[in-house]
Amino acid sequence: MSWPRALWLTGSVLFVTMVVHIAILVVTGDTWSGPVSLRKPVDFAEAGWLIAWSVALILPLLRTRPWQRHVIGGSVVLFAVGETAIMAIEAWRGVPSHYNFSTPFDAALMRGGAAGTAGVFLIGVVVLLVAALRTPGLTTSLRLGVVAGVVVLFVGCAVGFIMVSNNSGVFQGSIGGGFGNRAAAYLGPDAATVGPDYLVLRPATQGGDLLLPHAIGVHGLILLAVPAILLARTAVPAARQRRMVAILVTGVGLAMLLLLVHAFRRQPLDRLNPVELAVLALCAITALAGYVTVGVQLLRHLRRPGGVALSRG
Repeated sequence: MSWPRALWLTGSVLFVTMVVHIAILVVTGDTWSGPVSLRKPVDFAEAGWLIAWSVALILPLLRTRPWQRHVIGGSVVLFAVGETAIMAIEAWRGVPSHYNFSTPFDAALMRGGAAGTAGVFLIGVVVLLVAALRTPGLTTSLRLGVVAGVVVLFVGCAVGFIMVSNNSGVFQGSIGGGFGNRAAAYLGPDAATVGPDYLVLRPATQGGDLLLPHAIGVHGLILLAVPAILLARTAVPAARQRRMVAILVTGVGLAMLLLLVHAFRRQPLDRLNPVELAVLALCAITALAGYVTVGVQLLRHLRRPGGVALSRG
């Protein structure tokens, strides 16, 4: 089986996993927030299937050697399935999945499992980036979208490692402070530090919130690479494709930069000033308009005689 097909299959399994957990949350009325919520496997399954399907679209476009395909494909499967499985195991046990070192089993899942698979995945991301930069023959818009998407993903992973190193997604001025704490306990932030939690929005943290830029980062491929790939399969002129992809890259990149600067200044989201809020709103509106335009152009292409759906080879 080729890696693209394996990634399509992996993504499909994770998609079903996500839907099943959402259904359980709805039926049981369980909490959607907090460190032991079943929403945790939902989050990771969602990110996992999107990454897997995105890489399945990207890989056939790149000139790669067999070892590169194995590293990229294998790291994606290990990360997506491994992280989701760990989140599900801990959530169904009713214990925190993040920053939990209460027992040797929990510590092994956190250090060897969650951190280990993320480390392997980061290697795969670097190999993917190098392949995207070195592949000849890509159009300007396609290369820009793919490279920018991988870079945003890389930054999102780096932010995740900062969170792991501090045992918290709330930045309070240090990096690596969590490595010195060897206590057998849950070492994550308390409820007062996190503040009200609305899925990925935590407006009143006691410090800068890294969760939102991390969430944007891990979706870098679906936000930038996939739209560029879909746009390249339409009849939109090359110059317009370049403009559209450049606008998307600028919007996503600017929003992520603004949120990271704000977080590293240890400021919660509810302290964004009016100018920053206006910039973020403009980025969101611009990106949404871009995605709608890509979708419309793709539908027009598929409705034309000879228009074909995406290959899964």
